[in-house]
Amino acid sequence: MNKKILLSTLIASTFLLSSQANAEQATGVANFNLVYPITVSETTPMQFGDVSISQDGTCDLDYANTTTGTNCVAGGAAAASGTFTIQATDGLVNISLSGADTTIPGVTFTPTIASPTVSVAANTATLTVGGTLAILSASATAASHNLNYTVDVIY
Repeated sequence: MNKKILLSTLIASTFLLSSQANAEQATGVANFNLVYPITVSETTPMQFGDVSISQDGTCDLDYANTTTGTNCVAGGAAAASGTFTIQATDGLVNISLSGADTTIPGVTFTPTIASPTVSVAANTATLTVGGTLAILSASATAASHNLNYTVDVIY
């Protein structure tokens, strides 16, 4: 009888092992893109030069260091477009700027860029920023002022 139980156990184990031997494997894929971290640094601060508060109007700074508008005044500091150095992986990066700044009474500053993308080559690119100062003469005060703006660079 012991031999019959032992033989039954051996046969049952064989069936269990053969049913477990029918297993499958699959290989998954993990995708990723190795990139350099983005760094952005201001290399030239934006400079509008002298701007008149004698009337309501604007002073625009283009991407070639030139100001135009009813409130731009010749003289004073030389006009300079803002420039930033971007270090990133080669290819296109997306650019966005902060919105209009009205923290100085009588002045609305709106930064501008020529394109919302910049091409990075050899891991470096230059971004040029212009802008517009809108002056409301009744509430503006004569003084040396500065405003901040934010440049966001995203892969």
